[in-house]
Amino acid sequence: MKRAISLVVIVLVVLSFVGVALAAEMSGEVTAVDVAKGSLTLKSGEVATGYDCEGSLVKDIKVGDYVTIQYKEEGGKKIITTITPMKMKKKGNVGC
Repeated sequence: MKRAISLVVIVLVVLSFVGVALAAEMSGEVTAVDVAKGSLTLKSGEVATGYDCEGSLVKDIKVGDYVTIQYKEEGGKKIITTITPMKMKKKGNVGC
C-alpha cells in the first residue's frame, strides 16, 4: 500500500512539471494587436498565429514590431507569458 501511494505521489510531481516543459517560443512580426481583448497575431514566415494574453503585456506593442514571445497552451488556447521586443536591422543602401 505504501508503495502504491509513493508511486502516485511521484507521478503527480512529474506531471506538475509537464506544464513547464510544454512552454514554447516564437519570433516574428506583429500583424495585429488588441489591448482591450488581450490578443496579438504574430507572423513568422508564411504563418500567422493568434495568441491571447493580458492586455498589459501588449500595451506597448504595435503592428510592425518584431518580437519574441513565450507562450503556453491551455484549454486549447495559446497564452503569451512573456514578450521581448527584437531589434531589427534597417534595410539600407548596401555597397553604395
